[in-house]
This record gives sequence, structure tokens and C-alpha cells, in this order.
Amino acid sequence: MTRSLYITHTGMTEPLGQSQVLPYLKGLAKGGVEIDLVSFEPSGTDRDLIAAEKSKLESAGLSWHPQVRSSSHALGMKVFESGVASMTGLLLALRKRPDIVHARSYLPAAVADVVAALSPRAKLLFDCRGMLGDEYVDCGNWTKDRLEYKLLKRVEKHLFQRTDGLVVLTDALRRWLVAGGHLGHQVKVQVVPCCVDTDKFQPTAEIRKDARARLGVGDRFVVAYAGSLGTWYLEPEMAKFFAAVKKIRPNALFLVFTRGDATSLKAKVLAHGFSEDDVLVKSVAPKDMPNTLPAGDVGLSFIQSCFSKMGSSPTKVAEYLAAGLPVVVNGDIGDQADLGVETKACSVLAAFSDSEFEKAAREAVQRGEMAFDERVAVTRDVVRRHFSLAELGVPRYEALYRALTGKN
Repeated sequence: MTRSLYITHTGMTEPLGQSQVLPYLKGLAKGGVEIDLVSFEPSGTDRDLIAAEKSKLESAGLSWHPQVRSSSHALGMKVFESGVASMTGLLLALRKRPDIVHARSYLPAAVADVVAALSPRAKLLFDCRGMLGDEYVDCGNWTKDRLEYKLLKRVEKHLFQRTDGLVVLTDALRRWLVAGGHLGHQVKVQVVPCCVDTDKFQPTAEIRKDARARLGVGDRFVVAYAGSLGTWYLEPEMAKFFAAVKKIRPNALFLVFTRGDATSLKAKVLAHGFSEDDVLVKSVAPKDMPNTLPAGDVGLSFIQSCFSKMGSSPTKVAEYLAAGLPVVVNGDIGDQADLGVETKACSVLAAFSDSEFEKAAREAVQRGEMAFDERVAVTRDVVRRHFSLAELGVPRYEALYRALTGKN
């Protein structure tokens, strides 16, 4: 049996942990991997919630060791929390003797590096997720002369050379790392995009009918957007695309699923001369998205193009497709240009120009007005080949675990 110690700063009671950590770990556990999970839950998380989640994870074969994460982003606090994780990880490693110390993102990987070095036979697996320091720079939170950036890049360089296994979200980032000689000779690399559990997304005509009734969208053509706003997410371009759709389908509605503030996006849409009734904003819990997203006719994802986004795999794209929505995306993010071959389900903009918006709008309306069952069959076929948790995500992790341990 393979034993894994998994360390992450992301909480398992948080949406990201629920959608992009636990499904993979449960898949590995189902395949026979014994996993100890160390995560940091937000300070103030309800104890009953943690107890309930702990029981669920034990039933799925995961031993969970939750720690507390401060709301502070100060470097000193991060160092302190890393120390806590190091001690917890070392104690678990001494007891369990893991074959793999698997870390999600940078600070957990720095901790895992220490734990793996002190654990006989343990291999280090760095689940990179993306170029973290460059993301902070690209979104304007840091500059390259800041101490935090320099320290993080130094840690990154060491980890890329030292790790035994590396997971990245895109083939674009893998190619860049290999071409630039950033990886050690022994590093085994696996590309695992942000996948979706298609068992949770089972769109039917009845689910769609119920969702549209709950939302009160009637028979309008619905352009859907789900997720965070601001920073990377290009609100002016979303508004322009919606305006292009309105020229074709005057009854179109922009349906925004977000738990954040949509005031800015709404203002940009209304600036095109539309009414308040043309934008509907709803806060939907992640667990309710599979039965709500099918209300849409097309899913939208426009993200700022920058260096760090070479490693980005937007979860919303996979979820749109799993819910039966054709997608419209920009092609200079991660591997999204590859979706251009999926002409029955995906529109990939080469540039944010009037002609590209008009072309994508025509394609979106044509696809969105397909018979629903036919549309679902097309979009979920794309998911199966590009973003399936069961057919792509978990098997790639299993393959990397085998490569690192030599165990079947």
C-alpha cells in the first residue's frame, strides 16, 4: 500500500477545498492510497462543521488533521503557521512513514520539503498550481523588488530543482518550465487541469426547467457568468460580449452567479444602454451550482492575459461544460487555445475586438439554442476528454504516484 501525507493551506470546509482538493484525494483513497491530510481551516470555523466533515472524510478513507489558519496575510504569521504544519507533519511522518509527502502550493511545499528530507524513503510531490509570486505581481499586490516576492522565487527555484514529482495545471506551463531548464533532471511532471466531478453535474431538461423557474428568467436567452469578480476578470469585455449577444437576441439576460460584489460589472453592462432587468445577480452556494447552472444557455470566462496566467485552468469553464453550457473564453490563458478545436461547444477569442465579439456571439446563440439534450451531449463529451475528474484527474495523480513509488 502507498502512504501519502498531504499538506495544504486551503481549508477542507472551504469551497476550493471541497471542489479542488477532496475529490482527487477521495479518488486516490478509493484506489488504495492511505492518506493523512493536514489542512488549515479559517479561524472561527464552526467546530460542529469540522466534526461533521471529519466523519465524512473518515468514511472516505482519509485521516484528517485540521489546523487553524489566521486571517492575517503577514509574512510572520505565515512563517508561524508553516512551523505548526512542519511539527504536525513530522510527527505524522514518524508514525506513518509516508511514501509521498504531497503539498498543495508553495508554503505547504516548503514544509513538505523539510518533512520529506527527514522521512526515510519519502518522495516530495509539489502540487504547484501556478506561479504564485508572479500572480501577486500581475494582479498588482506585489512588485518584484519586494522581500516577499524575492523569498518566494528563491523557494520556488529550490522546489523545482529538488522535488521528485511536480503537478501543474497546464501543458503551457510544463513546456515553459522544461524549455527554460527550471526543473531538476529527476523531476517527474504531470499536467492535471482543474477537473469537475461529472457525477455531481447531471443536467436534465427537468433540472433546467426548475432552475429557470426559480430564477424567474422565463424564455430569455441567458448568458451566464459564475465566480469571483475584479482582479483578473475582465468586466468591460464581458459587457461588450453581452452587448453583441443582445444585437442578435434582444431578450438576452446576463445572469451572474457570485458571492462577491457585482456592482462594477452591472454598471459596465448598463453603460451599453441596457436596463436593470437585463442583469440578474444571484449568490449561489457551490453545492447548489449543479442544479442552478443549467439555467444558462452559454457560459462566459474572460481573464486578464499575463505571464502568470500561463499556468491557469479556470474551474468555471469545466463546470459550465459539465452543466450543459457551451463556453466563450479568451485563448491566451493556460491551455484554453486548445479548446478552439471543440467547435461544437467552445468559442475561443483570439483578441477582444468587435469582429471577434460578433463572431463569438453568433456562435454562442447558435449553440445555446440547440435542443437541450443534444447540447448536453456535446458539452459533456468535451468535459470527458479535457476536464473529467474520473477519467483524467484522478488517473493522472495515480500514474504520478506509481511513477514516484514504483508501486502498482
